[in-house]
Amino acid sequence: MKIDVTIKSFDGEMSQFDIFIPSLSESMKNLINQILEMDNPQINIDGLNTIHFTDNYLNELFAFQESIGHNKFATSNKIAGGHAQVISVEEGEGKPDDIGHHIFIDKIIPMGILIGQLTENNREITDETSIAIARNSKNEYIRMIKHELAHVEDNNNQKRWGWLDSMYTVNDLQNGLRLNALRFWEEYYACKRSNFIYDANIAAQDIKSLLNNLETAEKEICDLRWKYNNTEISLDDFVSEFHDYIKTAFIYCCYFMGHMNQFYEQMIDVIDAHMFPSRFYCYVPEMWKELRKIGDTYPEWNGPEIFDGISAMLLKCINSFDVYLTEEENGLRYDIPVCELKTRREESQVEK
Repeated sequence: MKIDVTIKSFDGEMSQFDIFIPSLSESMKNLINQILEMDNPQINIDGLNTIHFTDNYLNELFAFQESIGHNKFATSNKIAGGHAQVISVEEGEGKPDDIGHHIFIDKIIPMGILIGQLTENNREITDETSIAIARNSKNEYIRMIKHELAHVEDNNNQKRWGWLDSMYTVNDLQNGLRLNALRFWEEYYACKRSNFIYDANIAAQDIKSLLNNLETAEKEICDLRWKYNNTEISLDDFVSEFHDYIKTAFIYCCYFMGHMNQFYEQMIDVIDAHMFPSRFYCYVPEMWKELRKIGDTYPEWNGPEIFDGISAMLLKCINSFDVYLTEEENGLRYDIPVCELKTRREESQVEK
């Protein structure tokens, strides 16, 4: 495992911490070794080539993706913006010494860890409330790194699935749903494997953030749908953004379920599908149960059918936006009847 630091400055008022950049490679390597020692068994990082701490995350990520023949990709919409990503380089992609897993990390993450640690170290001039906030912030950034290491482990486990490659070559509705279900599993697994923070304040913030993001995603989809009905956007643009928000919203649900998985038994009896009016939240109890069920046999999965339970929920959610998919000879047909949808919360307020 190599550490590559391209950070030149933390920018703006944070540039006062630039003096720590020369030692960042060593300090991040020590931190990662500490992260790996948190659990027994340790996270399996076999094949991890390099962890890149970047000065310009998107530019460096995209340049690397292009250099190995991958499409440029980073999460970016009104509810999510990515700060770290695992890229797996196979033989024949890029340079021979690029083969393996690469983790690209935005400089905001090591900067947050550094500032949090410095605040904790200066207890004599810092009040306890500030120390607690700094510690929680630092731990959340550390969890982000551990999350990406868990993705490496999951990628290693997936190598034993001889049936996986065919999922990426078959372009039909069932397979598309299964691929999204796989993505939800990946995020749930990484969150479950990486969480070490059990703080009531952070949990409360996570739940509040989840509900706000689900509401935003639902509102954006309703607005996009009406724009398409009024020919303000093309079908291709609608389909792209529609699926992006659907997928991102469910990924946020998986973050919550993964981070809270240790408390599943205590929470499952109080989490009600109708507790919050939402086209997404209503699937949390059922999806959490299904993720734990398939997790019992992970990674010894025999075929893509393992994802069909989650796929069925995803399709029901798509239909709840009055969007209907039909498989035809030349691809998927989208039926989107003309109607101006409101979010479930907005509907509930009208009913009152």
